[in-house]
Amino acid sequence: MSSNVERDHLLLEATNICKRYASSLRPTTVFFDALLKRTSRAVGGKKVLDGIDLTVRSGETVGIIGRNGAGKSTLLGILGNVIEPTEGKVSRYGRIATLLGLTAGFNTSFTGRENAYLFCSIQGINKEGTDRRIADIIAFADLGEYFDQPLRTYSSGMQSRLAFACAVHVDADLIIIDETLAVGDASFRMKCYDRIREMRDSGQTFLLVTHNQNLLANFCTRAVVIEGGKKIHDGSVFDGIEVYKSVRSDQDAKSRSGGKSSAGKAAPGATMITGFSLDYQSDTNQYVFKGTFTAPRSAECIAFNFGIRNSAGISVCAIDGSEVGPMLQDVVEGDEYHLSFTFKNYLLGGKYFLSYLINEVVGDATIPLEMSQNFFNFDVASVSGQTGIVDLGLALSSLKV
Repeated sequence: MSSNVERDHLLLEATNICKRYASSLRPTTVFFDALLKRTSRAVGGKKVLDGIDLTVRSGETVGIIGRNGAGKSTLLGILGNVIEPTEGKVSRYGRIATLLGLTAGFNTSFTGRENAYLFCSIQGINKEGTDRRIADIIAFADLGEYFDQPLRTYSSGMQSRLAFACAVHVDADLIIIDETLAVGDASFRMKCYDRIREMRDSGQTFLLVTHNQNLLANFCTRAVVIEGGKKIHDGSVFDGIEVYKSVRSDQDAKSRSGGKSSAGKAAPGATMITGFSLDYQSDTNQYVFKGTFTAPRSAECIAFNFGIRNSAGISVCAIDGSEVGPMLQDVVEGDEYHLSFTFKNYLLGGKYFLSYLINEVVGDATIPLEMSQNFFNFDVASVSGQTGIVDLGLALSSLKV
């Protein structure tokens, strides 16, 4: 990090951040707002952020997650000093590199090399400092002869390569990234993930916005969930993923039922499924889950989704009953049905969690009846000497030449 800040040192502090976009403004108002560097306080319009407090300390990798339209990108624009808040204050300490868009801070008429120098100058690095970094930027971006071509000739993936390469070589105290890794080929994304992991392990601080729950679970030390412009979770990554999934499930239920939610929220215990058990059969190396389902109402067809995740919140496997069946037909309210599903034990050592979603199937639509996250957990002992999630039977061998 550029200023050798100590771990847990405060790098970013946002207090009571609000952002409202006026529904309409007169041209003269817009002109004087820009001239005087002020934000219009016009009544009405859309409020996209509402009283958000956030701190980022050195050594953290903070992930911000939320549905489309939740206000994530607006919040990052404010934190990155690109958007002015309607209310609230942001204090920044140290050098902050911000990637809020593939061409943010770049000039499409400049070459990749010229844009690299431009990006570094924005971060307060002089020409001599950029000269020392340019070889590493060129090597990481891996653009070949395009590095000296105008940015307007680049594909979105090539722009992503240049932007990320510049951001990770300016020795920033905090790097802010908004979905940039979602663009580009798979091999470059993996290269970016490896670099983030390497820098994180050496103490680099990141603030990431993503829709990818696995990215959140794999790289972040803290999760912030944004919904409707408000912060509804700030803390454990695993708990944050649970909150985010619950929000998505509730919203899906409302949209599928014409605005009236018929789905239960994620509950600490199952209600429609009771008497469940999970047994391991050593002869077949598989687990067998059993439970009793009590129908909450009569329905023509009911399907069951089951999923398995590890303690980091990463989905290991899931099955959609409406796609693969079997489904319950002509269900009568109050009737009980015995459920059973099996899965092979290819899991490596660790704690795992079962979740389910019960859907009523009406034509091509599914109406959620109940969801229960982590209603059952179980431990798998590690005996293979491998690390990860699943046992692929990795084996080492050596040959004498």
